Amino acid sequence: MQILPGHPPFDAFGRIRHFRADANAMQGGRRGRFPDGAVIVFDLLDARGAGAAVTDSARKVVGVMQRDAKRYAATGGWGFEGFKGDSRTERAVGADAAGACFACHAPQRDRDYVFSAWKD
Repeated sequence: MQILPGHPPFDAFGRIRHFRADANAMQGGRRGRFPDGAVIVFDLLDARGAGAAVTDSARKVVGVMQRDAKRYAATGGWGFEGFKGDSRTERAVGADAAGACFACHAPQRDRDYVFSAWKD
């Protein structure tokens, strides 16, 4: 997925995203409902190049969603976190998951709060 200027979350999430999912998330993607334990990760990268060829560049953030209906009941059963740049410890979300992440995911309730959809 590529997010370009003009899209509302461009400043925060613009450019190129790579998605990764564990086996539970793959199962949930196929069924449209994610089981507890599912983990979805997106790697958000800047882009370089112009015209007909654009490649990824520096990492902006690594976003993580973890499904645990009881632990994260206030945010649709999902825990959210982001790690800045290439850091494995510098958190971008922290205690503000409801405002920083879930506010955007809430309209996706019918899709279990996930924007991406399974494609065969």
